[in-house]
Amino acid sequence: MALAHYLKIYPSPSDPQQVLVYSTRRAALLLLPRTALAAAETDTLPAEAAGILRRAQVVVDDGAVERQDVWRMNEELNRVSTGLVVSVVLGMACNFACAYCYEGGLKGGQAMDDAVADQLVAYLKGRYVAESRNRLTIDFYGGETLLYAERIKALAGALKPFVEARGGSFEFTVVTNGSLLTTALVAELLPLGLRSAKVTIDGPVDIHDRCRPFRGGAGSFAVILANLVACAELLRINIGGNFTRENHHRFPELLDHLGAVGLTPERLGVVKFDAVMQVNDAVAAPEFSGGCSCINEPWLAKAGVALRGEVLRRGYETPKITPARCMVEMDNSLAVHCDGTLYKCISMIGHPGYACGDLRQGFDEGCRETYCVNHWQREEKCRDCVYLPLCYGGCRYMAYQRDGHMARVDCRKEYLDATLEAMLRQDLKYRYGQG
Repeated sequence: MALAHYLKIYPSPSDPQQVLVYSTRRAALLLLPRTALAAAETDTLPAEAAGILRRAQVVVDDGAVERQDVWRMNEELNRVSTGLVVSVVLGMACNFACAYCYEGGLKGGQAMDDAVADQLVAYLKGRYVAESRNRLTIDFYGGETLLYAERIKALAGALKPFVEARGGSFEFTVVTNGSLLTTALVAELLPLGLRSAKVTIDGPVDIHDRCRPFRGGAGSFAVILANLVACAELLRINIGGNFTRENHHRFPELLDHLGAVGLTPERLGVVKFDAVMQVNDAVAAPEFSGGCSCINEPWLAKAGVALRGEVLRRGYETPKITPARCMVEMDNSLAVHCDGTLYKCISMIGHPGYACGDLRQGFDEGCRETYCVNHWQREEKCRDCVYLPLCYGGCRYMAYQRDGHMARVDCRKEYLDATLEAMLRQDLKYRYGQG
């Protein structure tokens, strides 16, 4: 028995006789006496304590096997997965004119027609049966997703009974700007399998209305908030928000406003703020500049940790630090454009050269090379990196924006060096009441 390789160990925030231990492989966070850590290093732990630390993957019996297991983690997830997860772009129309729109060059009247919808239903039914799945999850996107509410109803209405007749479960989510998320619509969608909605709010009213106005120029903040207040008791609503170097310090004002209008922690799902990405390809809005082009920018580490702390301090839920699950690496995940073209990443919709077949001809496994699946295995710096389970080569889309291709990894080491300890201390304090 020995200490695991995929560990980060930090001083305890309150007791010098303890250490904060985090398994990047298991996402287990423990406060341990220094004596226990020393015993683990010398293989002198009592059997019961050794069992606990082994289950948390703080100690391992064989370091070579541990690294082999981490190396094969995605392969194992693909082997045991029983669900099919599909991101579906219903159309490219939108009622907003966001300053940084990632789909700017794709926006327009293109939408899924009846023929493509029928092909989508047939394709998903075929894969569901052929792969012996027991769960189908669809994440609906736009444009503005809820402009296509009737298409959602038709697709869910065709797929839900098919899946349930075979003993499986069916559910779907919507990614929406929130302007059309009414109680009447939610009431119609819930029986069809609606599980949650993700809504973006970019800070307090003046910032949000400047960044995410309606196409006619009117502010959208008040409409969105009114809809969320009305729907919060019916549906799990997750809040996202996109900040910049110039405005991130004002996002706590949004959290206070949410609480003031009754959108308290128990009435919302996850709240997570991210930096606006600087998209450099022809698809994005060409006039926007000022986004983040690399996760390792020093200001982003400070801003991200600070905002995460503000979310947790107010009692809202936000994601824990857990191993990465990129849909590019997952065999059970794919994205479908409204024209029936298949992709491996929802962000690559509409990008020339990244299509992976279509609904009629099926999925082309050759695209694994295009998307550089398992590219991290070729990187010397990844092989022994303690952060490998949290990263697995980082974001393919970010790498594409930086390099014009996905062959190089989007290394997260610098960012995690700067943020992980602080974020773990936040979890210890706000989630677990210690420190």
